[in-house]
Amino acid sequence: MIALFLPFWALAQDDASQQPYQDLTHESRVFGHSKYYRLYLPKSYGKSAKRYPVVYFFHGWGGRHSSDDNAKLAYAKLKQLVDQYDLILVMWDGNIDGKEPRPYNIGNHEDVKFSVQMKDYFPELVSHIDQTYRTLTDRNHRGIIGFSMGGFMSLFLSGKYPDQVCAGVSMMGSPEFFVGTPENHTLYPVRYTFKNLQDVDFRIHTSDNDILFNLNEEVKQGAIWEGKPVEFEQFPGGHRVDNAGETLIFEKALKFVAESFKKEHKTPERWSHYDLYPSFSLWGYSVESNKQQPGFIFLKNVDKKGFGGYTNQWLPDGPPLAIGPLKVTTAPVYTPTKTYQIATYSASSGKTVLSEKQSSSNGQLTIEVDALGGEVGVFEKNDAPEWVCLDYKIDEKSRFLNVGSANKLALRLFNRGGEREIFQPIRVVVSTMDGEVVVQDSVIQINPVAADHILRLPPLRIACSKKPPLHAEPSAVKFKVTVYAGDQVFNDEINVPIWYDMPVFNEVSVDDGKIIRGKAQGKGNADGIVNAGENVMVYEGKNRLRLYTENPWVREAWADEMIPARWPDGFTQNTVLHIAPDCSDGHQIECLASYETKTFNPIERKVTWGKVKFTVRRK
Repeated sequence: MIALFLPFWALAQDDASQQPYQDLTHESRVFGHSKYYRLYLPKSYGKSAKRYPVVYFFHGWGGRHSSDDNAKLAYAKLKQLVDQYDLILVMWDGNIDGKEPRPYNIGNHEDVKFSVQMKDYFPELVSHIDQTYRTLTDRNHRGIIGFSMGGFMSLFLSGKYPDQVCAGVSMMGSPEFFVGTPENHTLYPVRYTFKNLQDVDFRIHTSDNDILFNLNEEVKQGAIWEGKPVEFEQFPGGHRVDNAGETLIFEKALKFVAESFKKEHKTPERWSHYDLYPSFSLWGYSVESNKQQPGFIFLKNVDKKGFGGYTNQWLPDGPPLAIGPLKVTTAPVYTPTKTYQIATYSASSGKTVLSEKQSSSNGQLTIEVDALGGEVGVFEKNDAPEWVCLDYKIDEKSRFLNVGSANKLALRLFNRGGEREIFQPIRVVVSTMDGEVVVQDSVIQINPVAADHILRLPPLRIACSKKPPLHAEPSAVKFKVTVYAGDQVFNDEINVPIWYDMPVFNEVSVDDGKIIRGKAQGKGNADGIVNAGENVMVYEGKNRLRLYTENPWVREAWADEMIPARWPDGFTQNTVLHIAPDCSDGHQIECLASYETKTFNPIERKVTWGKVKFTVRRK
């Protein structure tokens, strides 16, 4: 019977592989019901026993697995590309609810409606495809292509799972959305998250007459700022994948991913990662926290010698989250049941604590790190030191680099390696690719004491002539820090915001419960005067301001708005300042400030910079 059945089975498989595609379903635990997907098998699938790489395609707004009116995909003709590149193509269904045309559960606040998370569904779909079809199941043979909102998802999920994906393409992708649950969602700005994509080959398609072109230029500048090589190419035609009936541009995306399949993608020796969820896993490491509010957890410079743990209420420079410690369980990279020395620095205490910890039977360590900021070193006493940047100060007090004046940048390094005595000085070189910033006397030689673990460097002189960006691309300066210690070289970096030399805004008003536009965002006695204990939003004319300050009597809080445009893309960040209740009467507060305006179609957000000064009064 088996002998009789096999020829018919092979014939059926061959016949299926010759169809342009199959529309199929699978049972989803994440969704709790059946989910659709469209499957393309190459013509060789039914004639061989080999395994194939897989590309996943993510549709845009209003699309489904089987249709996307904006993309103009020639679905039947895509089969020719699948045959040509000899791979499997899967088009997933990002629809959350049959009545809801907006996919993925992302967007503005009101668009985040469901508890379902697409970050949970992607690995579930991958598992189903790998178990059902003859696939190559390693990350070296898995890629993502996404269009519009699906382009955002390709950037987001490639960065969420770089250990599961080797290549991605965003085609006319959206630049940022709120992601999470209705009760807890965070704005994910792609331009600040290219650290997540350092180990993923990536390509971005844009069009100079696409409604999102200018916003994707900000994304491009974010990749350049982060030093992440990303292929960018512009195409005519606006917001679509291809001209109707063509596959020329889709083929460029598919070829890029297929070429990546030919490379060997190794596990990185060192990596960093932003994540907006309270618990996550990556590269064999796992993180647990009690985070229940918007914001990011940032693991920095993770390798066998340790890691940094930080949090931000928003990117790129939001204050830390007021949550409990981050519990980090490492990958099994240590000798089982061996005792290691642990050096833990806490930003809360400003101290380094030394302890001992035994690895588990499979070679893992579980270590807690201060969510306000901390560094962890794992070593044996006779190991050589290993240096990373701990923090910095400008002119002994500030985190801002000033324009038009001499700055003194003082770094602190943290030794997360061993305490072996050092008999020669180390050499520290600070540099930047920013042509408007000059590091004078950029080389420091110093004799460290490794057992102290914290090394204070003498200040460097920095000259800055930067002008503020005209759009929402990154505005801080990235400094590269290279430490030469004998035959060892350690690389790290710091991001330093700029205190731009700008005139004072002259049409300033204060919302302390006083309605200036729409409804009040501040909270106080509504007299339009900044009083101690109030929450205030500051306006220039009718424009809500984003404020930057280091004044110890104020605390920044996130506020945002969607300035009207053809589409709801490009979020505008504002600031609500909480004035300390015990702030003295007559206290002067100065803030660097900016506001955004936006063109309707195409969307271009323009940033205007200035300063505001106000005096605090006591009620």
